Amino acid sequence: MTTLVKKRVQYTVDQAIMESAEYIMAKVGLTPATVLSMVYAEIARTGKIPVTTQVGDEDFNTARLIAVSHNIPSVKVSNDADAAAFLEDDGGY
Repeated sequence: MTTLVKKRVQYTVDQAIMESAEYIMAKVGLTPATVLSMVYAEIARTGKIPVTTQVGDEDFNTARLIAVSHNIPSVKVSNDADAAAFLEDDGGY
């Protein structure tokens, strides 16, 4: 008889990767906990680490957009002089 053992797993992941991956999981109706259980089961069953994409192109592209949006530079504008400088800056064009 197999005994089910529950174990808490804690990990660190890049914010952009996490948001992108969780978007895809949600689109297919899964939670991170379910996906992790599925990955563990597949590794145990096959001896291989499963890595495949299974969402449509539009959802995959949205997830990629979420990930790359974390690399967009931002400008802090805290006063009128900063605002004027920001609006007058043409980015070198």
